[in-house]
Amino acid sequence: MNFINISGNLHDKRILDIISLSQYMPTEEKMNSLAHKYETDADIFAFACNVNGIPCGVIILKHLINDEYEIMSIATNPSVRSKGVASKLIAFASKNLNCSIIKAETDDGSIGFYRKCGFQIVSLGEKYPDTVRYLCTFKLP
Repeated sequence: MNFINISGNLHDKRILDIISLSQYMPTEEKMNSLAHKYETDADIFAFACNVNGIPCGVIILKHLINDEYEIMSIATNPSVRSKGVASKLIAFASKNLNCSIIKAETDDGSIGFYRKCGFQIVSLGEKYPDTVRYLCTFKLP
């Protein structure tokens, strides 16, 4: 298992397939547009976890201010779920970027993951009809 910077390689179909797992109703057009948006934003950083040269997890973060970042997307191939890949991606990215604070906004389906990783969870209420959103914040030592 190795971790690499993929900031200039987000149009790779294998990478897009993983990112699409974290998107609502992904289409090829939507994913290509998202990859273009991320690749042209100097404040976006992307990393992948590879096993035998094949990507199995991706994290995309946006630089906010100082050493604070927001997770825009994090996803792993279903075959490696619950094996620590996503938490290792967070650790790798935070070390590589010298983060002191990492934030993420999520829904009910992912708060358990963020809580397990040590993030503090605050409800943002029903941000969309019938959908409660949460702000997850992790402060590194």
